[in-house]
Amino acid sequence: MTRPDLNRRTFLTAAAAIGIGGRSVRAVGGESEGHQGGGDFQTLRCDAPIVRKVDVLVCGGGPSGCAAALYAARSGARTMLLENLPFLGGVWTAVGVSHLIDGRRHDGLNAEIHYRLPVHQVFHRNIYLIEDMKCLLDDMMAEADVQVQLHTRAVSVAREGRLVHGVFTASKSGIEFIEAAVVIDATGDGDIAAAAGCEFQQGRAFDGQTQPVTLFGTIGGYRGQPAKGRELVEILERGGWRPSYPPVTLFPQPGQPGVFQLMATQFYGIDGTDVRDLSRAEILGRYEIRKCVEAFRQHGGEDWKDIYLISTGPAIGVRETRRIAGRYHLTWEDMDRGAGFDDGIAEIRSGSNIHPVDDPYESAPEDLPASPGFRVRPYQIPLRSLIAADVDNLMMAGRCISGDVYALGSYRLTGNVVRTGEAAGLAAAMAVEDGIVPADLPGPAVVQRLDRMRTG
Repeated sequence: MTRPDLNRRTFLTAAAAIGIGGRSVRAVGGESEGHQGGGDFQTLRCDAPIVRKVDVLVCGGGPSGCAAALYAARSGARTMLLENLPFLGGVWTAVGVSHLIDGRRHDGLNAEIHYRLPVHQVFHRNIYLIEDMKCLLDDMMAEADVQVQLHTRAVSVAREGRLVHGVFTASKSGIEFIEAAVVIDATGDGDIAAAAGCEFQQGRAFDGQTQPVTLFGTIGGYRGQPAKGRELVEILERGGWRPSYPPVTLFPQPGQPGVFQLMATQFYGIDGTDVRDLSRAEILGRYEIRKCVEAFRQHGGEDWKDIYLISTGPAIGVRETRRIAGRYHLTWEDMDRGAGFDDGIAEIRSGSNIHPVDDPYESAPEDLPASPGFRVRPYQIPLRSLIAADVDNLMMAGRCISGDVYALGSYRLTGNVVRTGEAAGLAAAMAVEDGIVPADLPGPAVVQRLDRMRTG
């Protein structure tokens, strides 16, 4: 689906009725620009009780959000972490990517997880048990005294001028408001920044298309060894099935004989910020995984004859959506020259891992603009790329930080997004400690303290 209009939108906004210090905040809902339901819409008006007042509010409990919450709390800030799912971890747990991508070379939280979590080497990847990761993250949040609230989605913000005063949430408890001195958007999709009216980009500059999404499956009863690529595709083809993700891969679950994560799907033209697109991809993903399991069982031979599908997901993996405009915009030119900054919060050595945007089984579109020719040299992410250009006390962590599509392809790997979360969490806590907004922090001072935390 082509979405060339995704450089800026007007989203649901919220205004304080009597001031943030009161007992409740008035939420006023409106229609987003380009509303797909047509011209008719309803307006929601309600008083949202202020249920928490914290120093740092982190929205999104994936790798970057967990890192942000831990580093903020460990730096002395009263910290709260919101997550829509019933557990933390995001891509580490909900999506099924059961390996730490580009994490071993780093210190800080990456090294801490490697030390505390049983990790096994398969295909030169660091494979872990998903349930172990869930429990470890629970333990780490409790140790740091992070207030974790699951089953909660942040849906809007209260913004006044260049500040946000907090976030409106929706859950089984209704519409509520959480007041915060600093908000960190670790949703992956930049949901909070978009709701605050921040400028953003999404997808390729000329048509808005983004990288494909993937749903994983968990299978049991397999007697063979970890496998990937052509040998698996050949089995599926014997069963008359063509996988949407040709480099089909089986990742083992350590300590669970016969249990593997199956990566065999990829769906194109999906807007990860559109619930209708996501619903379609989830349903199609479950269908395709079921067909793969049937083909493996019927045509795979002795090792496959007893396999069965344990589960899918539980959530589809989204690689790319909004990239929020920050105080610095990372580009492929920065990677090509190996850019360094006095506020560089992480050195990145990963190449630009961009999955093909166009379906490989269909004819490639004609006359596509050529991608720039560059090589990725070790480069740094500046703290400024983590601070929203439009809101002084709003930070980003993870793949929604400020950069172009080529830089995103490099820093979106989980080991790297953890580094952005660490920096955002520490910077937020330092801003609260000094009584200023993150935009006014001296970058080199943040870097010095961050280095001490990571190696201490």
